[in-house]
Amino acid sequence: MPLKTPEAPASRAIAESNELYRLLFENGFDGLFLTAPDGSILDANPAACRILGRTREEIIAAGRSGVLDTSNPHLAEMVAERERAGRTYGELTAKRKDGTIFPVEISSVVFRNPEGELRTCIIMRDISQRRAAEKERELLIGQLQEALAKVRTLSGLLPICAACRKIRDKQGVWHSLETYIRDHTEAEFSHGICPECRERLYPENS
Repeated sequence: MPLKTPEAPASRAIAESNELYRLLFENGFDGLFLTAPDGSILDANPAACRILGRTREEIIAAGRSGVLDTSNPHLAEMVAERERAGRTYGELTAKRKDGTIFPVEISSVVFRNPEGELRTCIIMRDISQRRAAEKERELLIGQLQEALAKVRTLSGLLPICAACRKIRDKQGVWHSLETYIRDHTEAEFSHGICPECRERLYPENS
């Protein structure tokens, strides 16, 4: 019976490295693509399939031009930057299987595989929720700014008549207290009678 040859340390290290790569590739939260510089997609992880709403086979068949929005002018810029610098990072728009266009964050780097062939790695992150939150925040800020622009407040010393309570404006015209406040603030008035005045004016009903 032949004896088993002990596994070489180098072979064991390679096997462990390949297993680690597989685990990271299959369990990563972001979409991972193994591609070629010409735009071909060689592999895609489960997260990429979830983000794009496509199967691995559909992604590979579609290629880069099928999963990214080619009308986005930043795509050509990022491809050119990767060719020049060997890596790139930015925001693009991607296409789901149903045709939905959505924003993604992309990072990509060029490398050579063990056979010396040029390959590219693309990491894709769906930022739809982030963009929606930013849009909602911008809308809220705009509403608050609009509201603040409409708010008018009274400040400084107001010349008021000690007898009739009229207020003198900057042009020297006297206005009733109600008119002045209504014209210089967002306040409105509703009328009633306080208990003291009711007792003074209508003692029979007290």
